[in-house]
Amino acid sequence: MKSFKESATMSRWWPCVIIGLLVTLIYLPSFSGGFILDDHALIENNPYIREPHSLISYFSQEDGIVQSENRPEEHTGYYRPLANLTYRMDYRFWGMKPQGFRATNFVLHLLTSLFLYGLILLLVNNRHVAFWASLFCAVHPVSTEAVSWISGRNNILSALFFLLSFYFYVKRWEGAGHLSFIASVLFFALSVLSKEFGLLVLPCIFLYHRFLSRKEGRFRNEIVSYIPFLLLGVGYFMLRKMATGWWLTPSEVFKLWERIYFSPYLIALNLKLIFLPYNLHNFVVHYPSNYLNWRVFAGLACVAFLSIFAWKWRKNRVLSFSVLSFCAALFPVLNIVPISAITLISMRWLYLPMIFVSLGLTQAIKRPMKINPMFTMSILCSIILYLGTYSYVLNRYLWKDEASFFRQEVVRFDNFFHAGGMAEHLLNQRDFLNAERYFQIAVKKYPKVSKNYINYSALLLNTNRPRAAIDLLNEAGSPPMTSKERAESLNNTGTAYFQLQDYEEALGCFKEAVHLWPSECQFWCNLGAAHASVGDYKNAASAFEKGLELASDSAEIRKDLAVVYCRMGHPAQAISVLKVIPDHQREEMGLNRLLNQAWKASESDGGIRQNDVVAGPKKG
Repeated sequence: MKSFKESATMSRWWPCVIIGLLVTLIYLPSFSGGFILDDHALIENNPYIREPHSLISYFSQEDGIVQSENRPEEHTGYYRPLANLTYRMDYRFWGMKPQGFRATNFVLHLLTSLFLYGLILLLVNNRHVAFWASLFCAVHPVSTEAVSWISGRNNILSALFFLLSFYFYVKRWEGAGHLSFIASVLFFALSVLSKEFGLLVLPCIFLYHRFLSRKEGRFRNEIVSYIPFLLLGVGYFMLRKMATGWWLTPSEVFKLWERIYFSPYLIALNLKLIFLPYNLHNFVVHYPSNYLNWRVFAGLACVAFLSIFAWKWRKNRVLSFSVLSFCAALFPVLNIVPISAITLISMRWLYLPMIFVSLGLTQAIKRPMKINPMFTMSILCSIILYLGTYSYVLNRYLWKDEASFFRQEVVRFDNFFHAGGMAEHLLNQRDFLNAERYFQIAVKKYPKVSKNYINYSALLLNTNRPRAAIDLLNEAGSPPMTSKERAESLNNTGTAYFQLQDYEEALGCFKEAVHLWPSECQFWCNLGAAHASVGDYKNAASAFEKGLELASDSAEIRKDLAVVYCRMGHPAQAISVLKVIPDHQREEMGLNRLLNQAWKASESDGGIRQNDVVAGPKKG
């Protein structure tokens, strides 16, 4: 009897063990990766992640916008408070180490894969079929964007809680206790607060009742069960409206009939990513150039074929549920309800729809597995080997860090949307020649992206071409800019005038920059340097003091402020600023001489003459 129980236990757990081992192996390269793209703004430089805030404040924050720095013209339209809370928890545990954040994404993906196996097993009651179907989703390369790119976490969180909500709803409807229903409603709320895709739990529950429910129940009871979900949905939209000012994500408006006309094209592209996965990367896709483009007709033909196939197999209730639920999960990204993203398709958006693809695949696996299990398993192993290897390659060579990412996107895939990002990376590596080449491509291909002009001007300033920087930034006057981007542009313009020794123009630019974005310490320091250059030490000290308030641990700002105090004949204040700097850092920066001079001047109660100067302005 003991041997039988042990055998049953192994039979029950071996799928979970294999899924865990394969997923770990595939995502191993991503653990050592860094922050990329939106990770910098949403996590690395986000004060809501670095600093403690009240729990309520997270639920009143627009995703990607810090309340204290918010400007009316800056909106993302996204509301995902739970994702931000998990980033904060990661920071408390790991510090600002990207490997820790990536590890959390991996754990969430592994849990999603295991719960998907449990859900499929519940619905089809076949352990082998559930294993292969869930493994297909777990190792598929389209998931790598959501898992290995830290900012894609909202997709994993929403899908994980979606699964749990749906699972516990099914358990309750099939006869479990009321706690299962409470758990279902709770996980629905968590899914919605992770990403708006969580709202799709409700239509999928409706489809479950139409196709998969094994228990006959009154339609009235079914309707009553929807009420908590509907109330939470209304509450979500109210919270979203208060936090973002929008009921839906703000975006460019297209004609409704155009969005509907092109939707089959988008459906076909998404299906291609799933069933013909090759050349996968960070896509930037727009609508075809005209209505009669062959891609549009190919999309229409694909959707027509799939519709005929679904109709022919309509008696297969699991397949019908899977197809309709997949369409429901894909609907938010078909741009019928306009989206604000720069692309019309994305691998990470398929993380939730892949759940229903996996469920549908059970019907393609089930019959061949009965007829010829060995041959079917060999085919499935080949497919899993290809998908897993491809995912491993993407994790190692695309999503590992920004250097790998930009090299693959721009050089291999000619994705010039990221040319500006690659140029910025090369600029940080001080590879000015190649950086300028890619900045020129970025400005030419995307003339309305102001960040490219700002970063390109920083390169020109680094290579002592201030006049060219001014001309470039004047050229960038037409692209729309946020307040921060406008401030960065003015800061770089001021730096260019400073290099040209036109201090009055530089002062005007720096003053406007700090007015537009007073929370950037570098702008205040540049303003202080400009005041000091014209001998206005009082205003220079005031500007440096503002900068020091924003970055109290900056030895460079303390050094500049001390020099200004000395020039003003206030050696005691200079001493108080300098002595806070650790001894070894003062030694490295050569500040002990300045401190000794300040002490001597303080003892003689006189002024101080020395050759230290305030550092010049720095580029944005």
